[in-house]
Amino acid sequence: MAPPSDRKRPFGGETESFIPISSSSSSFQPRTKARLPLTEKTSRDNNSQKVIIDLLNDSDDNQSDDEIEFVKEMKTKTKKGVQFSEIEHEVFYFKRYPIELQSSPPLAAIDENEQGSINNPSGIHPSSEHSRATADFAVLSSHHGRARRKLRHISKYDLRAAVKYGRKVPANPCQRTREPRWKFMHNGLIYITDTTCTREITSYKEAITIEPYPVSIATMEHHTELKRILKEEPYLCTGHTYIIIDQSGSMRNSDVDGFKSRSHAAYGTLSLEFIAEQLSQRPNQDDLFAESVTVIEMREEGEVVFERAPFDWILFNRLLKRKNVAKYAGNYNESLTLVSEMILKEHNNLLEDGTEQGELPNFSLVFLSDGKPSDSKPGCTQKRTEILQNMVDSLKEKFSLFAIGIGAREAEFEVLQSMANTVTENGGSGQFIHAGLSTVKLSQSFSQISTTLTSHRTTLLGDENPQDSNPKQTKTFTMRQTGKIVGKTMPSEKICIGKSHTINRYRFDNALFKRKTYPWNDVGLATHGANGVEIETKPFGKGSERLAYRFHEIKQGENGDCKRVGKTHVAKNSVHLLESETKEAFHEDFCLVQSTAYDLAEQFNDAVRESPLLKSITGETRPPELKFMLCHVYTITDNKTKKEKGYLVEKMLNGKFTKYNR
Repeated sequence: MAPPSDRKRPFGGETESFIPISSSSSSFQPRTKARLPLTEKTSRDNNSQKVIIDLLNDSDDNQSDDEIEFVKEMKTKTKKGVQFSEIEHEVFYFKRYPIELQSSPPLAAIDENEQGSINNPSGIHPSSEHSRATADFAVLSSHHGRARRKLRHISKYDLRAAVKYGRKVPANPCQRTREPRWKFMHNGLIYITDTTCTREITSYKEAITIEPYPVSIATMEHHTELKRILKEEPYLCTGHTYIIIDQSGSMRNSDVDGFKSRSHAAYGTLSLEFIAEQLSQRPNQDDLFAESVTVIEMREEGEVVFERAPFDWILFNRLLKRKNVAKYAGNYNESLTLVSEMILKEHNNLLEDGTEQGELPNFSLVFLSDGKPSDSKPGCTQKRTEILQNMVDSLKEKFSLFAIGIGAREAEFEVLQSMANTVTENGGSGQFIHAGLSTVKLSQSFSQISTTLTSHRTTLLGDENPQDSNPKQTKTFTMRQTGKIVGKTMPSEKICIGKSHTINRYRFDNALFKRKTYPWNDVGLATHGANGVEIETKPFGKGSERLAYRFHEIKQGENGDCKRVGKTHVAKNSVHLLESETKEAFHEDFCLVQSTAYDLAEQFNDAVRESPLLKSITGETRPPELKFMLCHVYTITDNKTKKEKGYLVEKMLNGKFTKYNR
C-alpha cells in the first residue's frame, strides 16, 4: 500500500478516484472480510472498546482532505491503545458531483463576515451528509440575503442546519431565468437556494396557518343585514372599535415566533384573539349584534383599509387575507387625527339624529405600535395630548384607549404609556399593555381587550328597569396625577369626629348575613388614637362602577393640626351621580363578594395544609397560601342633615396589577 502522500486525492482528477480503508501497519494480515460504512462504531470483545472511523471530517484546517483519523475509546481504567481486528479492506468508490451543477462563484459573493466553509471539496450533496459538521456546509450569501436574514433574525448556522437536517423539495424556479431552485424546510425555517444548494436566494420563518371561517349563504345574509343596519339605522350600533396598526418599516422584523413578521403577528392575533374570541362568546350566533370595526394602517399618513365593517366572520376572513406592507415611517399624529375626525363626526351625527347621551355606542381605540413615533419634533407631543383630550371631552366614559407595545424593551413605549395616562386623567378609560415579542403575550393582550369590551357590551345591553327612563350620569372628576410627586401636596378633604360629623368603621359578617340578620359590626377605627379620616379629592383609579381614592386615618391634636397615622388605604365609592352610597344600598354587594371569596380562600388553605401529598418531608417549607383582602366600610354622617356617605376601604398594595374581567 502506497503511503498517504502518494495516494490520489479524492475527486482530484478526471477519472474516478477512490478512498481505501486500510491500516498502514506492515504486520497486518487480513483473514476475514467485512464491509465498513463511511462512519461506523464497532464494539469489541470483552473490554467494550469502540473504534470510530471518520473519513469526511474536513473541519480541521491542519488535516489533509484524504487523511484518515482513527479514534479509539477504551472503557478500561488502566491503559489505552489502538487495536484492529483482522479484516480485509474493501474500497468504496464515490462518483463526482455532476460538473454542470457545480458553481464557481466570484469571491465577492462570499460572506466574509460569517464563519463557515465556502467550498465543498468532497463534492457530495450536502443534504445527504449527516456525518459532516454543520459549519462545513457552504452558504454563499448575497447582499439581499444578508439583509433579509438580519431583518428576520436568521443566522447562517440556521441555514446550514436546514441543508443538513431539513426536508428538501423543489422550489419555484427563478422568474427571470427559469433556473430551478431548491427549498429546505427545517424547524420552522424556509431556506431557498440555487440549483447547487450552496448559493442563498432568500430565507424566512414559516408562519402558522390560520384557517378561514367557512362562509355559508346564511353567513352572507347575516353580513348583508348588518351592513344595512349600520348604514340606515346607525343608532342601533352598540359599539365601534377603531384599530390603528403600525405599518412602519420596523414592523417587517421577523422576531415574533410563529409569524413571518411583526406585522403578520399583529393581524394574526387580532383576527384570532380579538375578532374570533368575541364572536365565539356570543350565546346565539344567529343574533344580530350591530357593531362595527374600522382598521387604519399607520405609516407616514393613516390609511383606512376597512371602514365601519360589521363585526362578524367575514371581517375575520378579510383580516387574515390582508396583504400588509410595512414600510416608511410611522407618524402617530396623522393617524390619531384621522381617527379623531371620524369618531367625532359619527358622534355628532348621532346626537343630531336625536340619540341621547346614554344610548350612544362605546367608542374604543386600539393603538398597536412597536416603538417610538417618527413624528417626535417639538410640538408633536402637545398635539397628541390635545387630540386625545378632545375625544375624551366629547365622549367622556364612552371612550376607551388600549395602547399595545410590541418590542423587547418597555422603555421604547413611553409615548404609548403617556397616551393611556392622558385618557385616564381626563375621565376616559386608558390602558397600556406591553406585549413584548411573545406570541402568547400578544394574544393575551388582544384577549384582555376583547374581554373588557365584552363587559362594556354586557353593561350597555343589560336589562334595565323600564320605569327608569333616565340613564345614570357620571360624576365630574379629574384624575390624580400619576407617578412620583415631590414637594407637592395633593388636595384632600379632612374630616374629624366631633360636633359636625360622626365616623364609624364597619366589618361585614358573612355568617350573620346568611342567617338573615344585620351583618354590620362596628369595629372602630383601625389605628389607635385616630379620630378622623383624610380622603384625596382626585381619584387615582377608575372602574366601570367605582372610583378609587387614596385614604388615611388621621389624628387631630389640641391645636387643630392633623397628622396621618397608620398605613395608606384605598377608598372606593360610586362613579355615578344621584346614587345612594350607604353601606346597605351600594357597598353591601361588594362586601358580600369579597367576604365570600375570603372564606373560600381559607377553606382552600385548610385543604392544602391537610393534604398528605403537599406536606414537606423536612417540615421546613410550606405550600403558598391564597389570601383575599378583607374590606371595611367607613361611614361619615353629617350630624346636622343626618346624611350618610360610605366608602369601601381596603389596604393599598403597591405594584403593577392587571385586571381580567372573566
